[in-house]
Amino acid sequence: MENQPFPSPTTVANFLIKRELPDSAVIVVDEAGQIGGRQMLELIRLIHERHGRLVLSGDTRQHGAVEASDALFAIERHAGVKPVELQKIRRQDPSLGRDVEERKQIRLYRKAVESAAAGRLGDSFERLDKMGAIVACGIGEQADKLADEYLRLAEQNTSTVVVSQTWGEVHRVNSRVREALKRKGLVGSADSAVQALERIDLTNAQKRDERFYPPDAVIVFNQKVRDAESGAKGKLAGILKSSVLVEVGGKFVTVSNRLLDRLSVCQAREISVANGDRLHLKANRKLASGGSVTNGELVTVKSVCADGGVELTDGRVLDKSFREFLPGYAVTSYGSQGKTVDYVLFSDSTVKPATNAQQWYVTISRGRRGIRIFTLDKQQLRENVTRSGHRPLAMEFAVGSIPRQRLLLWDRLHGYLLRFGRRAADNICRLKWSRRHHRQHIHKHEHKNTRMLGQ
Repeated sequence: MENQPFPSPTTVANFLIKRELPDSAVIVVDEAGQIGGRQMLELIRLIHERHGRLVLSGDTRQHGAVEASDALFAIERHAGVKPVELQKIRRQDPSLGRDVEERKQIRLYRKAVESAAAGRLGDSFERLDKMGAIVACGIGEQADKLADEYLRLAEQNTSTVVVSQTWGEVHRVNSRVREALKRKGLVGSADSAVQALERIDLTNAQKRDERFYPPDAVIVFNQKVRDAESGAKGKLAGILKSSVLVEVGGKFVTVSNRLLDRLSVCQAREISVANGDRLHLKANRKLASGGSVTNGELVTVKSVCADGGVELTDGRVLDKSFREFLPGYAVTSYGSQGKTVDYVLFSDSTVKPATNAQQWYVTISRGRRGIRIFTLDKQQLRENVTRSGHRPLAMEFAVGSIPRQRLLLWDRLHGYLLRFGRRAADNICRLKWSRRHHRQHIHKHEHKNTRMLGQ
């Protein structure tokens, strides 16, 4: 977003921590579909307090939030807000074609993406299959065919990303593609062993359960918590009633449950790195060597320094304190969201739970020029992509239980009560509503009993 240019782009989490917002400002949130309910509520309240305006840019047909509640989906469906939608697809532009045949292929590709965006998943699949983008592979040859195609595109100096559905598949494809690139001399022959940290995607609820922590888990602080600075590393010392205890450098830091989104749980993993390698960065951080990195960036290695730092081709240096990265030839569908490359290569694992309409739409729409899909079973893939990946919202199970006018009333009262502090306002409104709801429940129950006795 810095290249667009937006002034001082930052993450939502960092924005909510610093709370640096002038009055009457306009806040634009990109990829808003990935914000959970609790974070969205805090964001809206902050902007409301400062009399600002909030612009949410996102697509609910893509992957939703990891945390509880798909907030943008809930707003779109239940808030009564009419969204503004861009109808024209700009990423797949036929003018990018280098000849008549390639321009034709890009037009066909764009039609397939348009069908997926409109919810016509079967039609989207048929269009890609008809243009030869879906390749049926035998057992044992899928990774080889994909690596050969990646190599062909790399020799044409085009940007390419491989999308896989599971982390096991990501690791397997990364290894196979890297081997092919080394054989062709597109990656340096001298490998350096680097200790990296592979992030384990845990919800805040899972972080409060010791069973989800591997024995050798490394806890990384994404933001400052008490005496632990951003980037500090520690290990789990215990789970307390309302917090998590982390040992950092021989000291114990208590992290309350409401601050668990400031922690990442990782596993140490040794990887080989050489000049020309691609890395997938997995954290936002200011570097000791200057500059900063962003979660999700795909970067290229220039060299590995003697002290363990990794110099990138763009001049930045990943110092030895920053280890949250992995080989970046293949990423998950979730990790590909928001990215744009020339070509997408999709490695289908045929795992039914890992494939759905949202995953299909995100994956096939990342490319400018084209896509190639490698699958063991075309028919199974076609069936899988028609499944919806949306999680039911809690409010969908409670339709009619809370009158909307009362919700609006307590929302207004909450704004006035903020003068006593956010926690006090939350508790008062929650208590008042629960008492009213409890009295109504008793009244209805007694009324039903009276009718039964009278009959």
